[in-house]
Amino acid sequence: MRNINKVRAISLSVIAASLTAAFGSAHAENDVVQRLIRPESSVSVGLGYLTEDAARFGQYSGLRDTGAYAIADVHLINRDDATGRWLRFDGRNLGLDNRSLRFEHSVQGAWRYFLDYDQTPRYSQYEVRTGLQGIGHDFQRVNGVPMREKRLHTDREAISFGGQYALGTGWDVRLKLKQDTKHGDRLYGGYPVNQKHIFLAEPIDHTMRQIDLVLGYADPRLQLSAGYYGSFFENGDSALRLATNPAGTQITNLGTARFDRLALAPDNYAHQFYLDGGYTFTPTTRANFKIAKSFAYQDDSFVERSVRQPRVNSLDGKLETTLVQFGLSARPLQKLSLVADWRYEKRDDRTTQRRYFDPAASRTFNGFNETRDYEVNTGKLEARYMLPAGFKLTGGIDYDEKTRDVYDVRLASARKRTEELGYRVEVSRSLSATVNGSVSVIQSERSGSQILQETSTATSYYAVPYHLADRDREKVRLRLDWMPAEVLSFQLTADAFEDDYKDGGYGIDKGRGSFWSVDGTWVFATDWDVHGWASREYSRQVNQTRGAGNADWLANLQVQTEAFGVGVQGKVGTRWKLGGDVSYSHNLNKYGLQGASITPAMAIDDVKFTVTTLKLFAEYEMRKDLSLRFDAVHDQWSTNDWQWANFIYTSAAPSDGTTLSQDETQETTFVGVTMRYKWR
Repeated sequence: MRNINKVRAISLSVIAASLTAAFGSAHAENDVVQRLIRPESSVSVGLGYLTEDAARFGQYSGLRDTGAYAIADVHLINRDDATGRWLRFDGRNLGLDNRSLRFEHSVQGAWRYFLDYDQTPRYSQYEVRTGLQGIGHDFQRVNGVPMREKRLHTDREAISFGGQYALGTGWDVRLKLKQDTKHGDRLYGGYPVNQKHIFLAEPIDHTMRQIDLVLGYADPRLQLSAGYYGSFFENGDSALRLATNPAGTQITNLGTARFDRLALAPDNYAHQFYLDGGYTFTPTTRANFKIAKSFAYQDDSFVERSVRQPRVNSLDGKLETTLVQFGLSARPLQKLSLVADWRYEKRDDRTTQRRYFDPAASRTFNGFNETRDYEVNTGKLEARYMLPAGFKLTGGIDYDEKTRDVYDVRLASARKRTEELGYRVEVSRSLSATVNGSVSVIQSERSGSQILQETSTATSYYAVPYHLADRDREKVRLRLDWMPAEVLSFQLTADAFEDDYKDGGYGIDKGRGSFWSVDGTWVFATDWDVHGWASREYSRQVNQTRGAGNADWLANLQVQTEAFGVGVQGKVGTRWKLGGDVSYSHNLNKYGLQGASITPAMAIDDVKFTVTTLKLFAEYEMRKDLSLRFDAVHDQWSTNDWQWANFIYTSAAPSDGTTLSQDETQETTFVGVTMRYKWR
């Protein structure tokens, strides 16, 4: 571990003084009534210390390296009772890398505007030891520098500005502008020579701009919103350029074609226009709807012009999407309620089709790019009826139909149309003044048009993608709320399902899963309570495959997650607040390879993740407007993940030799002290 003492400090006292002056002087108010009806402002400043390096613990907060960190939060609010004007400023985690700021100014019922700033880091959990030259740039060379350790990361910054203005007589207009930028590097790779790999670091220089403009209307019966949403993505790096290796051998693909540039995410933009709303016909009947039309484009220049189409320098991608939704809810009888909803979506891919490759170059393509038209119809019909003895019966029908493009040359099996019909029945009852429960049974069946075999090989077996295969699903759901006493309550949720895939070919065969969770709260003394929860989730999927020599084998895939937590908090005397909680979670992934062709050397080890966290706090009220808080967090994370740990990249001479690794056990403690001053 590296001992890096870092203090991310800012002049918090200067900021607090300036903001306090702008929002009104801080002063103690003895009038209890005024404290209850007037909003509260506060400023918190403090210092924290992390005892050990922990990549997982601070992956998204920046609390990764041993050392000291500044802590600061600001919440300032001012309200003018005479004019209804509000002025707010919020700052969170000002001393850390995941900080946020928000300023808002408004007059109640008339107008408002705001400005937001958010910053979020993302550090890779893996330590990379590599000789790759040019990390952080779009020009890289394999083994261009001596081996050294690097940890890749990205920084995201988002700035938003928006507001709302009341036009009168039920009309208002809302506008939001947002710019999201991301910079840094993330794990990447190349496959320049058959059966070989090289490690690369993708340079991230992304900018996403969004516009959301809405014109709204509302009266007691009718509510409408007409709007425009636009998104515009720009990538500062169009390609990752690769140099020849130190031996002077040109990096190639399949030993012939040049492989010195890799295309990165292209620029794209989209526009959506929509109208949605609702209308109340009677006190018991209401309708809602939405109509939307979207246009998405991708016409960024290619890294290289197509050999087959030398005059074409962009995809000329265009996607049009139409969405129509309508819903109706009604209560025709005092004991009967009805809900109906229908949603239609059509995606029309108008990208120009051209032949980019020679068909002889691959048996899995005909040289043309494939467009992806898609059409979806989903509907729901639900009825609820109040039965005698406090029972309530709910029945529902769910329908889902999808239609998609199918091509003559296919790498995977395909299906033009799938249809799924489901039925739901639920019985619920308030069993007593302290117990409420419900039981649901859900059954669905998926079928569709003829399944078309992939055409890339001449074999007689094939695997059907699980989202296209015929499937019968049965599911049971249980809900229970129990409050045996005013100070004690429990909630229980449980689900179980079983899937039967009936295509008869290779691929997924069976699936099943279950989930349950329970949580409760007990107020065992004045100002003291204990709360706890536990959950378990399990899923299993059986996949059958044919290997070399027509030898069948299967994978019995299983995922199991168990978690629990318990916490307590309360007061000691009139000045102390104490509390803490401990949580534990364990995730297990099993592969279960079986078959005559599976040798002991081919067995795949299970992968486990375990996280245990203990949190403690103590808060002391020095005065009515001044408090001191102590926090301690102990976090332990462990894994035996072999999928990335010590993974070695190899390539043509000279060998790449890059390795990825992580500490299989990471344990650290964060302690902090914060002083909070508040006023009204």
